[in-house]
Amino acid sequence: MIRVAVIGALGRMGGEVARMVVEQPDMELAAAIEGPDHPGLGATVGGVTVTTDEGDVAIDVMVDFAVPDVSVDTARRAVKRSSPVVIGTTGFSDAQIDELRSLATEIPLVLAPNMSVGINLLYGLVREATAKLKGYDVEIVEMHHRAKRDAPSGTARRLAGIIEDVRGEVEWRHGREGIVGARRQDEVGIHAIRGGDVTGEHHVIYAGEGERIELVHRAGSRRAFASGTLAAIRFVRSRPPGLYDMQDVLGT
Repeated sequence: MIRVAVIGALGRMGGEVARMVVEQPDMELAAAIEGPDHPGLGATVGGVTVTTDEGDVAIDVMVDFAVPDVSVDTARRAVKRSSPVVIGTTGFSDAQIDELRSLATEIPLVLAPNMSVGINLLYGLVREATAKLKGYDVEIVEMHHRAKRDAPSGTARRLAGIIEDVRGEVEWRHGREGIVGARRQDEVGIHAIRGGDVTGEHHVIYAGEGERIELVHRAGSRRAFASGTLAAIRFVRSRPPGLYDMQDVLGT
């Protein structure tokens, strides 16, 4: 059995992961953790009482869907426990990413802004489309629920990074207003929309002369992300120290 601790266990994603861990024949929810000021402390998720830390419970993998500061602290604690860790948080600063890279020299760490299998397939499709559609204008549009804190989403940033990797240096345009002039050839738009309870939607648009190609991923349920997280848990448990992503997990 893989004994799993979920940090952010009462959040949208953390709660879904905790519940799905309980359903797995090869996993056990060993700890459900939230911050010291969380009103849900003492409640249960997946039959486990929510506490402020993992204490001395035996843990094989730590999973974090919290906020950047908490997630970095989770990785520090994982190093002290020699525990593999899976982090799905977004919105890290460059300094925090650098620290996670450093911590990953001591433990196996999966860091992925989006653990959906479909999204990770989209990454490859975007790389291929960008390479082949050299003269096309590219725009990224993402939409999430009203409570999402960071913008653009971590997934949109990853898509943007793929486009920039293929095309070279580009000028990122976050929205347009007023007399902005004609669109530059090296300009790529990246736009964030927030509202309702949208789980996640990403569009990558390639606009050429007389035609438009759109690559779209819509998440209808957080179970799509949680399923990928379960794959990451199984993957990271047996890996040597290093920083991994979902491409490593899925072998793509």
